[in-house]
Amino acid sequence: MHPIGLVKGPAESPLEFIFITPDKSKLKSGEFVYYMLNDRKVICRILKRSPLRLYPDLYLSKPNVSPERILKVLNISIKEFELFEIKASIIGYYDEKLGFVNPRIPPKPGQQIFLAESETIQETLMKKKKNEVGSLHIGYLLNRDEEVPVVLDTNLVVSEHACILASTGSGKSYLAGVLSEELLKPYNRAALLILDPHSEYHTLKEIEGLDEFKDEGYAPQIKIYNKDEIKIRLSELEYNELLNLLPNLTEKMEALLNKVYKDLDGKKYTSQDLIDKIIEAAGDEKDVTASGLIWRIKRYIQDVDVIDDYQHIILSELIKPGQASILQLSELNDVEQEIIVSVLLRRILNARINAEKSKEGETLEYPVFILIEEAHRFASRDARSFNVLKTILSEGRKFGVGVCLISQRPSKIDSDILSQCMTQVVMRIVNPSDQDNIRSSVESIGKDLIEELPGLTKGQAIVAGVAINSPILIRVRNRLTSHGGTSKEAANEWINWKKREEKAVLKIKQSKTKLFWD
Repeated sequence: MHPIGLVKGPAESPLEFIFITPDKSKLKSGEFVYYMLNDRKVICRILKRSPLRLYPDLYLSKPNVSPERILKVLNISIKEFELFEIKASIIGYYDEKLGFVNPRIPPKPGQQIFLAESETIQETLMKKKKNEVGSLHIGYLLNRDEEVPVVLDTNLVVSEHACILASTGSGKSYLAGVLSEELLKPYNRAALLILDPHSEYHTLKEIEGLDEFKDEGYAPQIKIYNKDEIKIRLSELEYNELLNLLPNLTEKMEALLNKVYKDLDGKKYTSQDLIDKIIEAAGDEKDVTASGLIWRIKRYIQDVDVIDDYQHIILSELIKPGQASILQLSELNDVEQEIIVSVLLRRILNARINAEKSKEGETLEYPVFILIEEAHRFASRDARSFNVLKTILSEGRKFGVGVCLISQRPSKIDSDILSQCMTQVVMRIVNPSDQDNIRSSVESIGKDLIEELPGLTKGQAIVAGVAINSPILIRVRNRLTSHGGTSKEAANEWINWKKREEKAVLKIKQSKTKLFWD
């Protein structure tokens, strides 16, 4: 255990201090160091690194002459120019009885600072160990050459909700794939539902053939639902959901629909039953209000594939432990996607409430975790799914319904919903409005780490929140399955298409030449 620096004194904040070090490479922004306090290692995070003394401008006037050569000629020691001033923030130490403790006592001037060992970081910052029951190994500590695994607590991620926020191309879907793999490992065996608007998660099917996911009779299942299999029975829609399907209703139409709905509520009915009830309630099929409402039902319910009179997704088959069900929503329009998400989330929440409170009706006897891609589509105030999603984010944890929101536009997610995600993984974000929304909604990420967002590269992320003891910078681990969200290689596809065209043209020419000579 060799010291790497000495404390100079306090910084601007009571929980920050400055130390001096000759280190040239190890102590990067985000790295972890510690000082000793009553035989305990107090972990600190490096915030800023800067040279203690800069070369005079004159020494830098000739690019072909290094400033070190000038110093040697003038017989001036270069040691002072090789020292660095480091600003660090005190995080704390882990106590088995008290948990994570911040001593709020800064180190004394002259006190020794040490580079945190891998074991110290894991014991202090991680709530779980790799491959332990209830663990999620999502990556490695960013600034370390050696592999320091970053492991989250499954229970806290699932029950307290999570979010993955990043600009396009930063690797958010790749990370969500890593998270899905971890949830299906033998030490988790999650009941997982993935709402996939871009058909990026079908490659998780490869899990079924990998030995890493099997253990003593356990083998996870991946079920992929395409457009023809995603159905909602009309009679399962609540009045507001039915209302949202039918545009531009007059007050008279709404009143008539409300009356008919109350008569049918709780029964299994078809769209024709709904039309017959409207005619019956209006007393005349040619009534302007009734005919306008019937036209809308035929146009926006009977002609919509996702709404069905009889077919219905059975929750107990859709969601079960050790299974990931992927709903491929890419062929559905925005309205259909919002309706699917709204109805399914409401059914899942009600099923869990029924199970927990021993009520009659549809039940799910185990917790559920839901990954929602393109979450800004469903979590904005204008979305049809907003109310049920807000309810789940605020109350779902009591009933075992967890959600992970994945989005490239966090500024479009309602701030009340985003603030309920208690574990946050934030990747590269350049848009200032998105950064501001994260700054205001995600309190556990400090200002110093927010400033890191534009500089992160693909696969790098900030992890913060309840599932880990302190915010850290990570690099995401490699997936065990293929990534389904890769961008198209346009140039290669153009070239290959053109070559195929040229071959076809040549073949035609050769065929004509042969016919001519024959």
